[in-house]
Amino acid sequence: MSSLSTVLLALLLTGQPVVAERDSPWTPVPTPNPSMATNRLLGTTAIGDRAAWSVGTWQDNLTGRQRSLIQRWDGATWQNVDAPATRTGHDSLTAIAGSGPADLWAVGFTARSKHDPDKPADPDQGRPLIMRSDGITWAFEDLDPVGVSGHLSAVDMISADDGWAVGSYVPQEGAVPQGLILRRTRAGWQHVPPPDLGSRPLHLTGLTGTRTDDVWAVGYLGTLGSAAEAVVLHWNGEKWQQSPLDIDPGVQSALFSVSARAPGDVWAVGYTWAAGKRTGFALHHTAGRWQQVPVRVDEQGTQLRSVVAVPAGVWAVGYYLVDGVDNALVMTYDNTGFVKEAPPSPPEALNVAGTAMAGITATPGTGGLWAIGCHGDRTRVLHRDTGVR
Repeated sequence: MSSLSTVLLALLLTGQPVVAERDSPWTPVPTPNPSMATNRLLGTTAIGDRAAWSVGTWQDNLTGRQRSLIQRWDGATWQNVDAPATRTGHDSLTAIAGSGPADLWAVGFTARSKHDPDKPADPDQGRPLIMRSDGITWAFEDLDPVGVSGHLSAVDMISADDGWAVGSYVPQEGAVPQGLILRRTRAGWQHVPPPDLGSRPLHLTGLTGTRTDDVWAVGYLGTLGSAAEAVVLHWNGEKWQQSPLDIDPGVQSALFSVSARAPGDVWAVGYTWAAGKRTGFALHHTAGRWQQVPVRVDEQGTQLRSVVAVPAGVWAVGYYLVDGVDNALVMTYDNTGFVKEAPPSPPEALNVAGTAMAGITATPGTGGLWAIGCHGDRTRVLHRDTGVR
């Protein structure tokens, strides 16, 4: 057994968190990895101090197929939870949310047809996928067909009878992607059209809501790396409308996550691209308009992938590049802008392969935060106690 496998096996057998570094407020918590190949965590939510969930994808060691990954925190350890298998054998989950411990929803995509095991499912060539759980078992949710392909990137539940999911879809062969918005009511999931934003592709990537008439979705118009433009949509209880942003038109931009601390107090993160440089990007909606917030990081190739805004503060996670290798990035808002918080370093052997954070969530009423992602081909989970209940 390799030294890397020995380290991972020891963590999984003990089930004990690694001691946090002195200069980091974050503690790494071991998680199981079902695959010896690829394991990724992409989304997370916390319902209580004994009920946190993360989702993502893993590669089946025997078939090589991409499978949905679901993990649950029971107050002591993270454990893998069985996910139902799709007929095509390729599927992935990207986000999870719930209105309570017995009402959980996860979204993502499944391949349109059986794939060569060496060619994992492409979200742009898949089908939207929704799973539901009573807190114990997971099952597929019926969806009406939408277009020829598509995927879901984010989900949020206002209540057990009111939820939203967003992503993108291709309405017909040869067409450009359009924003996909689904609403959950007692009647099931229904397609709600986004506003007409012109002929450019629309990708919706983040979602948050505070009440039935206050829901936000973020994403971008165009194509990443080719004249992308950040976009924010708002649901007022009757229809979706574009929310104006004051961004230099000469700068490419994209948003990936949004979090509302309260109505009129909303945060969104992503990145901008100008003069060959990618930089972390953050916006704050207050006093009725969106304002850009400084992101103070010197490293190149910065992306902010997820944000959470709670009474204790605002945190964002993502990654930056050093010599072409991803490095985990955790930031907090200090009333002047976002500043770095030092995440604990992964084991040296894992750090060589790069580490990135993809999601962050807060545990209601506890002051606890969970951040998830990957280091190399292994899942990575960090925990922080803010001390603010």
